[in-house]
Amino acid sequence: CEFCNKTFSHSKSLDIHLKRHTKPYSCEYCKKTFSVSSSLKTHLRIHTNEKPYSCEYCEKTFSVSSNLKTHLRIHTNEKPYSCEFCKKTFSDSSSLRTHLRIHTNVLIVSLTCS
Repeated sequence: CEFCNKTFSHSKSLDIHLKRHTKPYSCEYCKKTFSVSSSLKTHLRIHTNEKPYSCEYCEKTFSVSSNLKTHLRIHTNEKPYSCEFCKKTFSDSSSLRTHLRIHTNVLIVSLTCS
């Protein structure tokens, strides 16, 4: 690679890698650039308000499939994220991260009071 000197055994691998540096796909609305066309396609939904993924339970719609997947957990009560300290479970990783601050702050307070 002319940008980072990384080497590849196949020219196709180099071609794929080069896109990380050059970001050849650009948004016609805001000029943001992307290294893969699928990322641009997903990004364009912000501007077009396209939401092709819909919930079968409440008919809410989403522009990204992963957001639908997370939303479905509200209906199914699936909670795949578990706290390593107290075993409480959560439907999304951000809720777990927020929860973990409780334990982290407790540990910091108990360490500083010693």
